[in-house]
Amino acid sequence: MSFSERELIEDHQAWLIVRCGLIVVITVPGLSDKAKERLVRRLFSEYIQHDWSAITMDSKGGITYVETGLEGIAPEDCSAVDPPVRPKRSQNVRELYQGTAYEALHGWRGDDEVIAALRTLITDALNGTAEDVPEEAYPLPESVGAAVAIGYDEQGAPHPLVWVRTDISSGLRADLWGYCAALCVSLDRLDVEPDENGIYYVGMERSPVTGPGVALLAAVTLQRMGRRPEDCAFPLLAPPAAEEAATLLAA
Repeated sequence: MSFSERELIEDHQAWLIVRCGLIVVITVPGLSDKAKERLVRRLFSEYIQHDWSAITMDSKGGITYVETGLEGIAPEDCSAVDPPVRPKRSQNVRELYQGTAYEALHGWRGDDEVIAALRTLITDALNGTAEDVPEEAYPLPESVGAAVAIGYDEQGAPHPLVWVRTDISSGLRADLWGYCAALCVSLDRLDVEPDENGIYYVGMERSPVTGPGVALLAAVTLQRMGRRPEDCAFPLLAPPAAEEAATLLAA
């Protein structure tokens, strides 16, 4: 993978080009580190989701896909490292990252195995609690898929608490568990406040991952655990009615 700076045509601020199985990222000179990070993260997100050999972004954040690549990129701009390449649509997507750092840790697995691995990640690696929403908490508001809170021990160390509902498909549950695991380590980056009990409510109306953040981390985590994620950008909901929240908390 290669990064460089140069003047670009028109109003382009950044290019991401896949050439000869390698990735080249170019940004205009003079950008702040924060601006570069935002542009590059957005381009990589678009590359992960779409089948294009070149992607450009202008100063207003507009994305353009160029199917045949861009001219003027010399071979020396490419690194000798061969990163994973987006396949043609006919390629088996489960083979996409085989042999790379993005490969499933223990191979591709069923939803129940992935859910078990994600729960273990929360309980062991994050020293948290991972539970199914108990039966006595139902009926839940139809839009709520999961809830996440953070508890603290006597030394002030954080311990996440995650509840995911069980009356939904296994695939949706797996993706919710992946999102909640990512959310547990990203709460300091959110611009959404929890309810008065410190609980975040995760919705079930999912959408595609469009940029860096909790959803992208969730997608990568799910893939490492052995599941090819579906759309896993879940919304954080406004707190439900006080009595409904109290029922879930008590359960």
